[in-house]
Amino acid sequence: MSTVVAVLTTKDGQGSSTLALSLAWSAAHDCNVLLIDADMSGTGNLADLLALDIQGQGIGNLFGTHALTGPMLEQQAIRIRHRPRLRVVPGLHGFCGPGVAEILPGLGGAISGIGDDLVILDLGSPLAHPGQESPRRTGEVICSVAQRVLVVAQDSPAKLTKTIQVLMLAQLPRAELIICETRNGQMRDQITNTVSQHVPGVRLSGFIPWDERRAIRAEDQAVPMPGDEVLRNLRLMQMVKRTS
Repeated sequence: MSTVVAVLTTKDGQGSSTLALSLAWSAAHDCNVLLIDADMSGTGNLADLLALDIQGQGIGNLFGTHALTGPMLEQQAIRIRHRPRLRVVPGLHGFCGPGVAEILPGLGGAISGIGDDLVILDLGSPLAHPGQESPRRTGEVICSVAQRVLVVAQDSPAKLTKTIQVLMLAQLPRAELIICETRNGQMRDQITNTVSQHVPGVRLSGFIPWDERRAIRAEDQAVPMPGDEVLRNLRLMQMVKRTS
């Protein structure tokens, strides 16, 4: 049985795809990983970050299928030559897909039929999808499929305020907040206090130094930023070993 980790944000551009790719890249050193670009906003960029030639493969080919299976999902996965234990299912480009609450139940069933140790879902900003029934319903569906739910946010006061507002509405069970620090840790105490006060059910799982120039260089070179330290802090590999 695969360990499933969902990575999402409450607003595009806060680093969820970068974190999902970093985690998958580092984890694939020790186990088999399937990374799925399930950003339904139409701006899925995991394939771009790896400079992949997708050759028509991608999650969009699974839409309209009544009963997804593991082999059907695997047909859309591309193996990464420089990381042979990592496969990526490319996302959507140029058009929006259905809400995550619509696709995840079927996708979850397909995931149960594959043999990868770890499956990472890059969901983009699913709680803001215009077609969703409600943030709370979407959150429930995400948590029914994923054992870990990582919510990525930057330490901008404006962005963090929006993130907390969305999390209060969604009431995501098992949500873990990952803060990308752009201010050298100056906001850390304030963020810790704000999260504990307004969303006490959300676990603050880590702070990641965020260097925009480094992220741009990694994108230009199609080489993921290392995620080993985040993997250790999240104790994710220990969880994978227990289920594989």
